[in-house]
Amino acid sequence: MRTLSLAPALLCAAAAAGVGSAATAPMVPPFIQHLIAKRAPRLAYVPTRIAAPSFRYSGFKASAASVSEIFANPAGHTIVFSAVPYAAPCAEGKKKSFQLAGNKVYWAQLDNTQTAWRCVTGPAGRQVRLAASTTLQPDRFADVGLGTVVASALRVR
Repeated sequence: MRTLSLAPALLCAAAAAGVGSAATAPMVPPFIQHLIAKRAPRLAYVPTRIAAPSFRYSGFKASAASVSEIFANPAGHTIVFSAVPYAAPCAEGKKKSFQLAGNKVYWAQLDNTQTAWRCVTGPAGRQVRLAASTTLQPDRFADVGLGTVVASALRVR
């Protein structure tokens, strides 16, 4: 009796699926990433994922002191991703923390705004705080969803 292995077929299907997903456009257009890196080389970070696909890139501000990227949905709600130099302990002010994509992410809500953040060591060896904030309440945009934006952030090269 012969047995047929499905492993090669499954590997081919998985590889094809990976190739298709790699072709998606970045959340922040490459031209804008270049501008951010030029204006704020030490704070040039961008998120690579967002938990709600209805949010799209809508603008940025970049200076040597801070970088902000805005994502909006058709209803006019926004998520603001930011990168700033940060000297305090990263966990300061947290209400809870998550481990997302191998990154420790902190979360808190102050008044009407919820924020998720993590800290990274920047190119100059100084700490940079990456944060994502929204006025949407956690029952409308999950705290972990906001954390996903921060956990996915990469440095623009």
